Amino acid sequence: MFQNRADAVQSAHRAGLRSFIRYGWRWSWRVAAFATMFNVVSTGLSAYRDKTTISNFAAAGGFTGALFRMHLGLQGLVGGIVFGTAFGVPAGGLLMAMYGLAGETLQEKRSRERRELHEQKLAEWQSRLSMTEILGQTESNAQGRPEMERARELKSY
Repeated sequence: MFQNRADAVQSAHRAGLRSFIRYGWRWSWRVAAFATMFNVVSTGLSAYRDKTTISNFAAAGGFTGALFRMHLGLQGLVGGIVFGTAFGVPAGGLLMAMYGLAGETLQEKRSRERRELHEQKLAEWQSRLSMTEILGQTESNAQGRPEMERARELKSY
């Protein structure tokens, strides 16, 4: 049938590609839905608890696994929880290790940026407040002076 090993391998690759094109969509929407649900639950827990832990990933995996296997009854529900948790823990561990390599978690980065922005706005507000105080003092000192002197004094600030 095949003239050599390369023809056999090439035929197998073509058959695999054809079946992937033909039947891949059946699995793709399931994988996309599973990944989306996992990330929504994990991110929701992280945002609610304001910290990222492996237990968030384990809970997200358990919830998602249970959701996808609940049509099989109680036994499927429990199996989905176990299966999802078993895959959520290593995924969470991997992400936590990557956060460790990056130096800070997303929550730490977000709170640091929020704190820096707050400090910047506070400094800007205080500088504007001091400017209004200076203008108020200048105006009270210049009540009896001519307009030109007042304008020169304001320009010097």
